[in-house]
Amino acid sequence: MTTRIGLLLVALLGTTLGAAGAQAPPVVTAGGSITGVVSLNLTQRTEPPPRYYRGSYRASHDGDSAPVPTASVVIYVENLPSPAGGWPVPVEAAQMRQHHDRFVPHVLPVLRGQVVSFPNEDNYFHNVFSVVAGDRFDLGRYGQGDTRLQSFEDPAVVVVRCEIHSGMKAFILVRDNPWFTVPDADGRYTLHDVPTGTWTVVGWHPSRASQRRTISVRPDAPVILDISF
Repeated sequence: MTTRIGLLLVALLGTTLGAAGAQAPPVVTAGGSITGVVSLNLTQRTEPPPRYYRGSYRASHDGDSAPVPTASVVIYVENLPSPAGGWPVPVEAAQMRQHHDRFVPHVLPVLRGQVVSFPNEDNYFHNVFSVVAGDRFDLGRYGQGDTRLQSFEDPAVVVVRCEIHSGMKAFILVRDNPWFTVPDADGRYTLHDVPTGTWTVVGWHPSRASQRRTISVRPDAPVILDISF
């Protein structure tokens, strides 16, 4: 009798464990990649007239190279569902420098909640601020070697200006998921480990209409997506 009861308990225990195993979370399907080339047809500007004043304040500016056009493009995946608790925010701050009366880079994509540092590398004051969309802020006037910090919580395009130098302008593109990138100097880009599914990929430029493409991501082959502005 005892032996039969023991065998019955073992059988019941095995059935219970099997049912528990059947309810375990499924294995998440591996993501795929999106890769391509961005082309940007910009009208060539005429050369600016020579400066007749070359004092110490402006002399060093002549050596600055023109920014790469594709560095103002952001490629991102739109409307990806967020996990519980949101996406992990990078601990390290992103950076937008003030250098020779320019914001560098001109376009900076960040994940919502990330901090951006604004170091002043010029030997005169700047006042970084924004009053357009997203997180409005004003960092006040500060000089060379000083850095101010600002976090960005609202997914939006934040237009960054300098209160002292009206010609300074830049853009911070705050995204709600981490799948975004800026093409390299040749226009090449790759988004790695994009979740499997059908998504909208956006090519964004501050002065051109956004390009939108619907693609399906699978783990077995990369999606090739070239974008032209």
